[in-house]
Amino acid sequence: MHDLYLLASAQKTVGYVVAVILLLAFVVAIAVNVRKGRAEVGSEVELAPNRKPYMDDEELETKKLDRTLGLGLVALGVIALALPLYWLAEPSRQTDMVKDFQNVAVSRGENIYVNAAQCANCHGPNGVGGAASYTILDPKTGAYVDQVQWKAPALNTVMYRYTPEQVTYILNYGRGYSPMPAWGAPGGGPLTEQQIDDVIAYLTSIQLPAEESQKAVQDELDKVCKADAANNCTIAGGSYKTLGEAIFNLGYSDGFAAGAYACGRCHTSGWSYGKAKVAGGGAMGPNLTGGSEIRQFPVAEKQEQFVSAYPKMGTSYGTNGWSSGRMGSFGTNPNAVDPKTAIMSQDQVMLTPDQIAAVVAYERSL
Repeated sequence: MHDLYLLASAQKTVGYVVAVILLLAFVVAIAVNVRKGRAEVGSEVELAPNRKPYMDDEELETKKLDRTLGLGLVALGVIALALPLYWLAEPSRQTDMVKDFQNVAVSRGENIYVNAAQCANCHGPNGVGGAASYTILDPKTGAYVDQVQWKAPALNTVMYRYTPEQVTYILNYGRGYSPMPAWGAPGGGPLTEQQIDDVIAYLTSIQLPAEESQKAVQDELDKVCKADAANNCTIAGGSYKTLGEAIFNLGYSDGFAAGAYACGRCHTSGWSYGKAKVAGGGAMGPNLTGGSEIRQFPVAEKQEQFVSAYPKMGTSYGTNGWSSGRMGSFGTNPNAVDPKTAIMSQDQVMLTPDQIAAVVAYERSL
């Protein structure tokens, strides 16, 4: 591909040289004709081209004809060779144009993220996570309740959890009952469809390598819950009893990734601003307590598959479950699809299979 790129560059240079030569030839031809035209003034009868005797038939049908046909044959050969050589580099040119377009989209998206929409004020520079001020009102009376600092999740792994369609929906309509407003025109926001696409291009460009993401999770778990063979936490005086509980609340105490890996951020009221109530009692996400997960997924393995790869909007899951498309995929990367086979990759990105099994076991115990 690199050789094709060099070939395309060389052809472009040759094209410029040929264009300059043709332009100079055109200028020279005009100058010659103008000079000849001056000599004709007052002597048109003797010097006008149409008054000069032309070639006789013998010369016209031999030397002249052979010369003209020869030049035509040469021109045909040049065309026959030049066109294939030109189009040989077309795949490289198209690839480069796609890269250039992506780079432009990323640059525009970064400008929107940092300046226009100021997403970085809440989600942090490069999407590392942060916090946003939020006023909580009484849902019944609308009266002031509290002013809190709401964890704005890290976005440097968001494309591992969600598909571009899911992220587009979130950007368009925001997250109700949270500081995240609607940014897209469909939700009444100020950004156009193209600007939303540019933001997604930028977010895609800042995603952490999968190995780095998984290592960060493991390092965090080592701090809050060193699990034994039975997945019980062995840290004396720790906040969590089991590995599953620690994963469910990952980042609650120290703000790790602003809760981007945690289940409690959506499934526990008050979790996002440090005033968690009933664990798994429901918030933006449904209530997980009272055996609801066992009823929804009679077999734990099915729930593990659900948490790992959340089904796309409008598809069924578990017992009479119908996907709204709002939840992320915490195991399988929803965007890792083999372009040749259209089969989704089974690489675990956010959480490992053992970690997902542990958090599912915790949810089924609530």
